[in-house]
Amino acid sequence: MYGSDEPWLWRGQANAGYLLEPSLHTRIKAKGTLDDSSVVRATSELIAAARRARLDVHEGTALPDMALLALLQHHGAATPLLDVSLDPIVALYMAVVSPNTGDRKKDGALFAIKKPTRTIGAFDSRTFGDIYGNLPADETVLYSAPDVSERLRIQRGHFLVGMVSLSDHRATIPVTLDPRFPLTESWIWKRMQGRGARGKVASATTDVAVFRVTADFKRELRRWLEARSGLTRDFVYPTAWHQPHLERFSASHGRLCGF
Repeated sequence: MYGSDEPWLWRGQANAGYLLEPSLHTRIKAKGTLDDSSVVRATSELIAAARRARLDVHEGTALPDMALLALLQHHGAATPLLDVSLDPIVALYMAVVSPNTGDRKKDGALFAIKKPTRTIGAFDSRTFGDIYGNLPADETVLYSAPDVSERLRIQRGHFLVGMVSLSDHRATIPVTLDPRFPLTESWIWKRMQGRGARGKVASATTDVAVFRVTADFKRELRRWLEARSGLTRDFVYPTAWHQPHLERFSASHGRLCGF
């Protein structure tokens, strides 16, 4: 999990039915064609609206575009950023517990995602359009945002950003997943089966490994995680009672809201 030669990031989704895609991609697909130009256009409109509402100031500092997007993302707005965590336990908890009560009876998913080699600085002052226009076409980039919200700090949140990729129907950013051959032929299966055995571990052949969290196991797993780690729903998803305008703005620009 923490090997220096092969570091991984983690993402938990309480609903395994969702693709591995930023929420803005879902919103765009519901209304039109998902491509790079539509992502830049919709993101620029979101940033401009947030600045008009004066939601871009944190502790007296006007946030640059990427930091503002991170803030909006963690309050529920649909952005081109994909949440990931440095902590597998936090990600696993998020695969079990969701703010959406409808996810309780659905399988969840825990994603292990190979950490990108390219990064974007916390206070990169470039516009989103400039940053997006310089992204590599075939890989994601890691953005480590400043602590602009309590949720971001608690969840040890980081983000992946990448250009639109439709080469695999299970993701809309440039990451590779195991093809759909028998599970026993996947590299993660072979690595898990080889735990404790002598010899070299199975090499990772894709950017992503997926662990399914069955709905029937969620309740017991949540109980175990809370007892062993001290995590709670209120700790991982703290209520932003001091920023009601930000919450309402983000909700009105969420995944399922119209443009």
